[in-house]
Amino acid sequence: MSWQAKTPGGYDISKFTVDWSAKTVTCPQEQKSTTWTPSIDPWGNSGINVKFPAKTCRICNFRHLCIKSKSESEPRKLRLRPQQEHQILQTIRKQQDTDEWKERYNTRAGVEGTLSQAINAFGLRQARYRNLPKIRLQHQITAVAINVVRMVSWLNGIPHATTRISRFAALAVM
Repeated sequence: MSWQAKTPGGYDISKFTVDWSAKTVTCPQEQKSTTWTPSIDPWGNSGINVKFPAKTCRICNFRHLCIKSKSESEPRKLRLRPQQEHQILQTIRKQQDTDEWKERYNTRAGVEGTLSQAINAFGLRQARYRNLPKIRLQHQITAVAINVVRMVSWLNGIPHATTRISRFAALAVM
């Protein structure tokens, strides 16, 4: 997620209007892009590089919501995916703001927490045996051990671990 998407009122890619037939992009301040260049990134993914006029971006009153460049002559640049991929991605990003999606994601977060515990606390990634039936048995015993540890924690009133907060984020809270 870009810093623009995290900033209240920021001009992330969803705020820009793309005219695929005219090959132009319009910013939230109604300024049109000057370049539309199809390209392929180093990983072989096709996309479109879009650039806005430097003169227009330089005098824009909303530049702080769009660009963090230290150079005043640096215009806004966007990298779009091909049309179909771009539209699908924007649709999915809108869905992520719904309560239904957040509820579904909470389930996923619980599953990922279980996997993390199995890997980090019980060594699930390392098979102790060579043949499949013994490895299957190891996984089943590991699952039982996870359930026992969680049940004992629950009975003792030990709360679930909270999401780790980085040292830098902890300083920001102070």
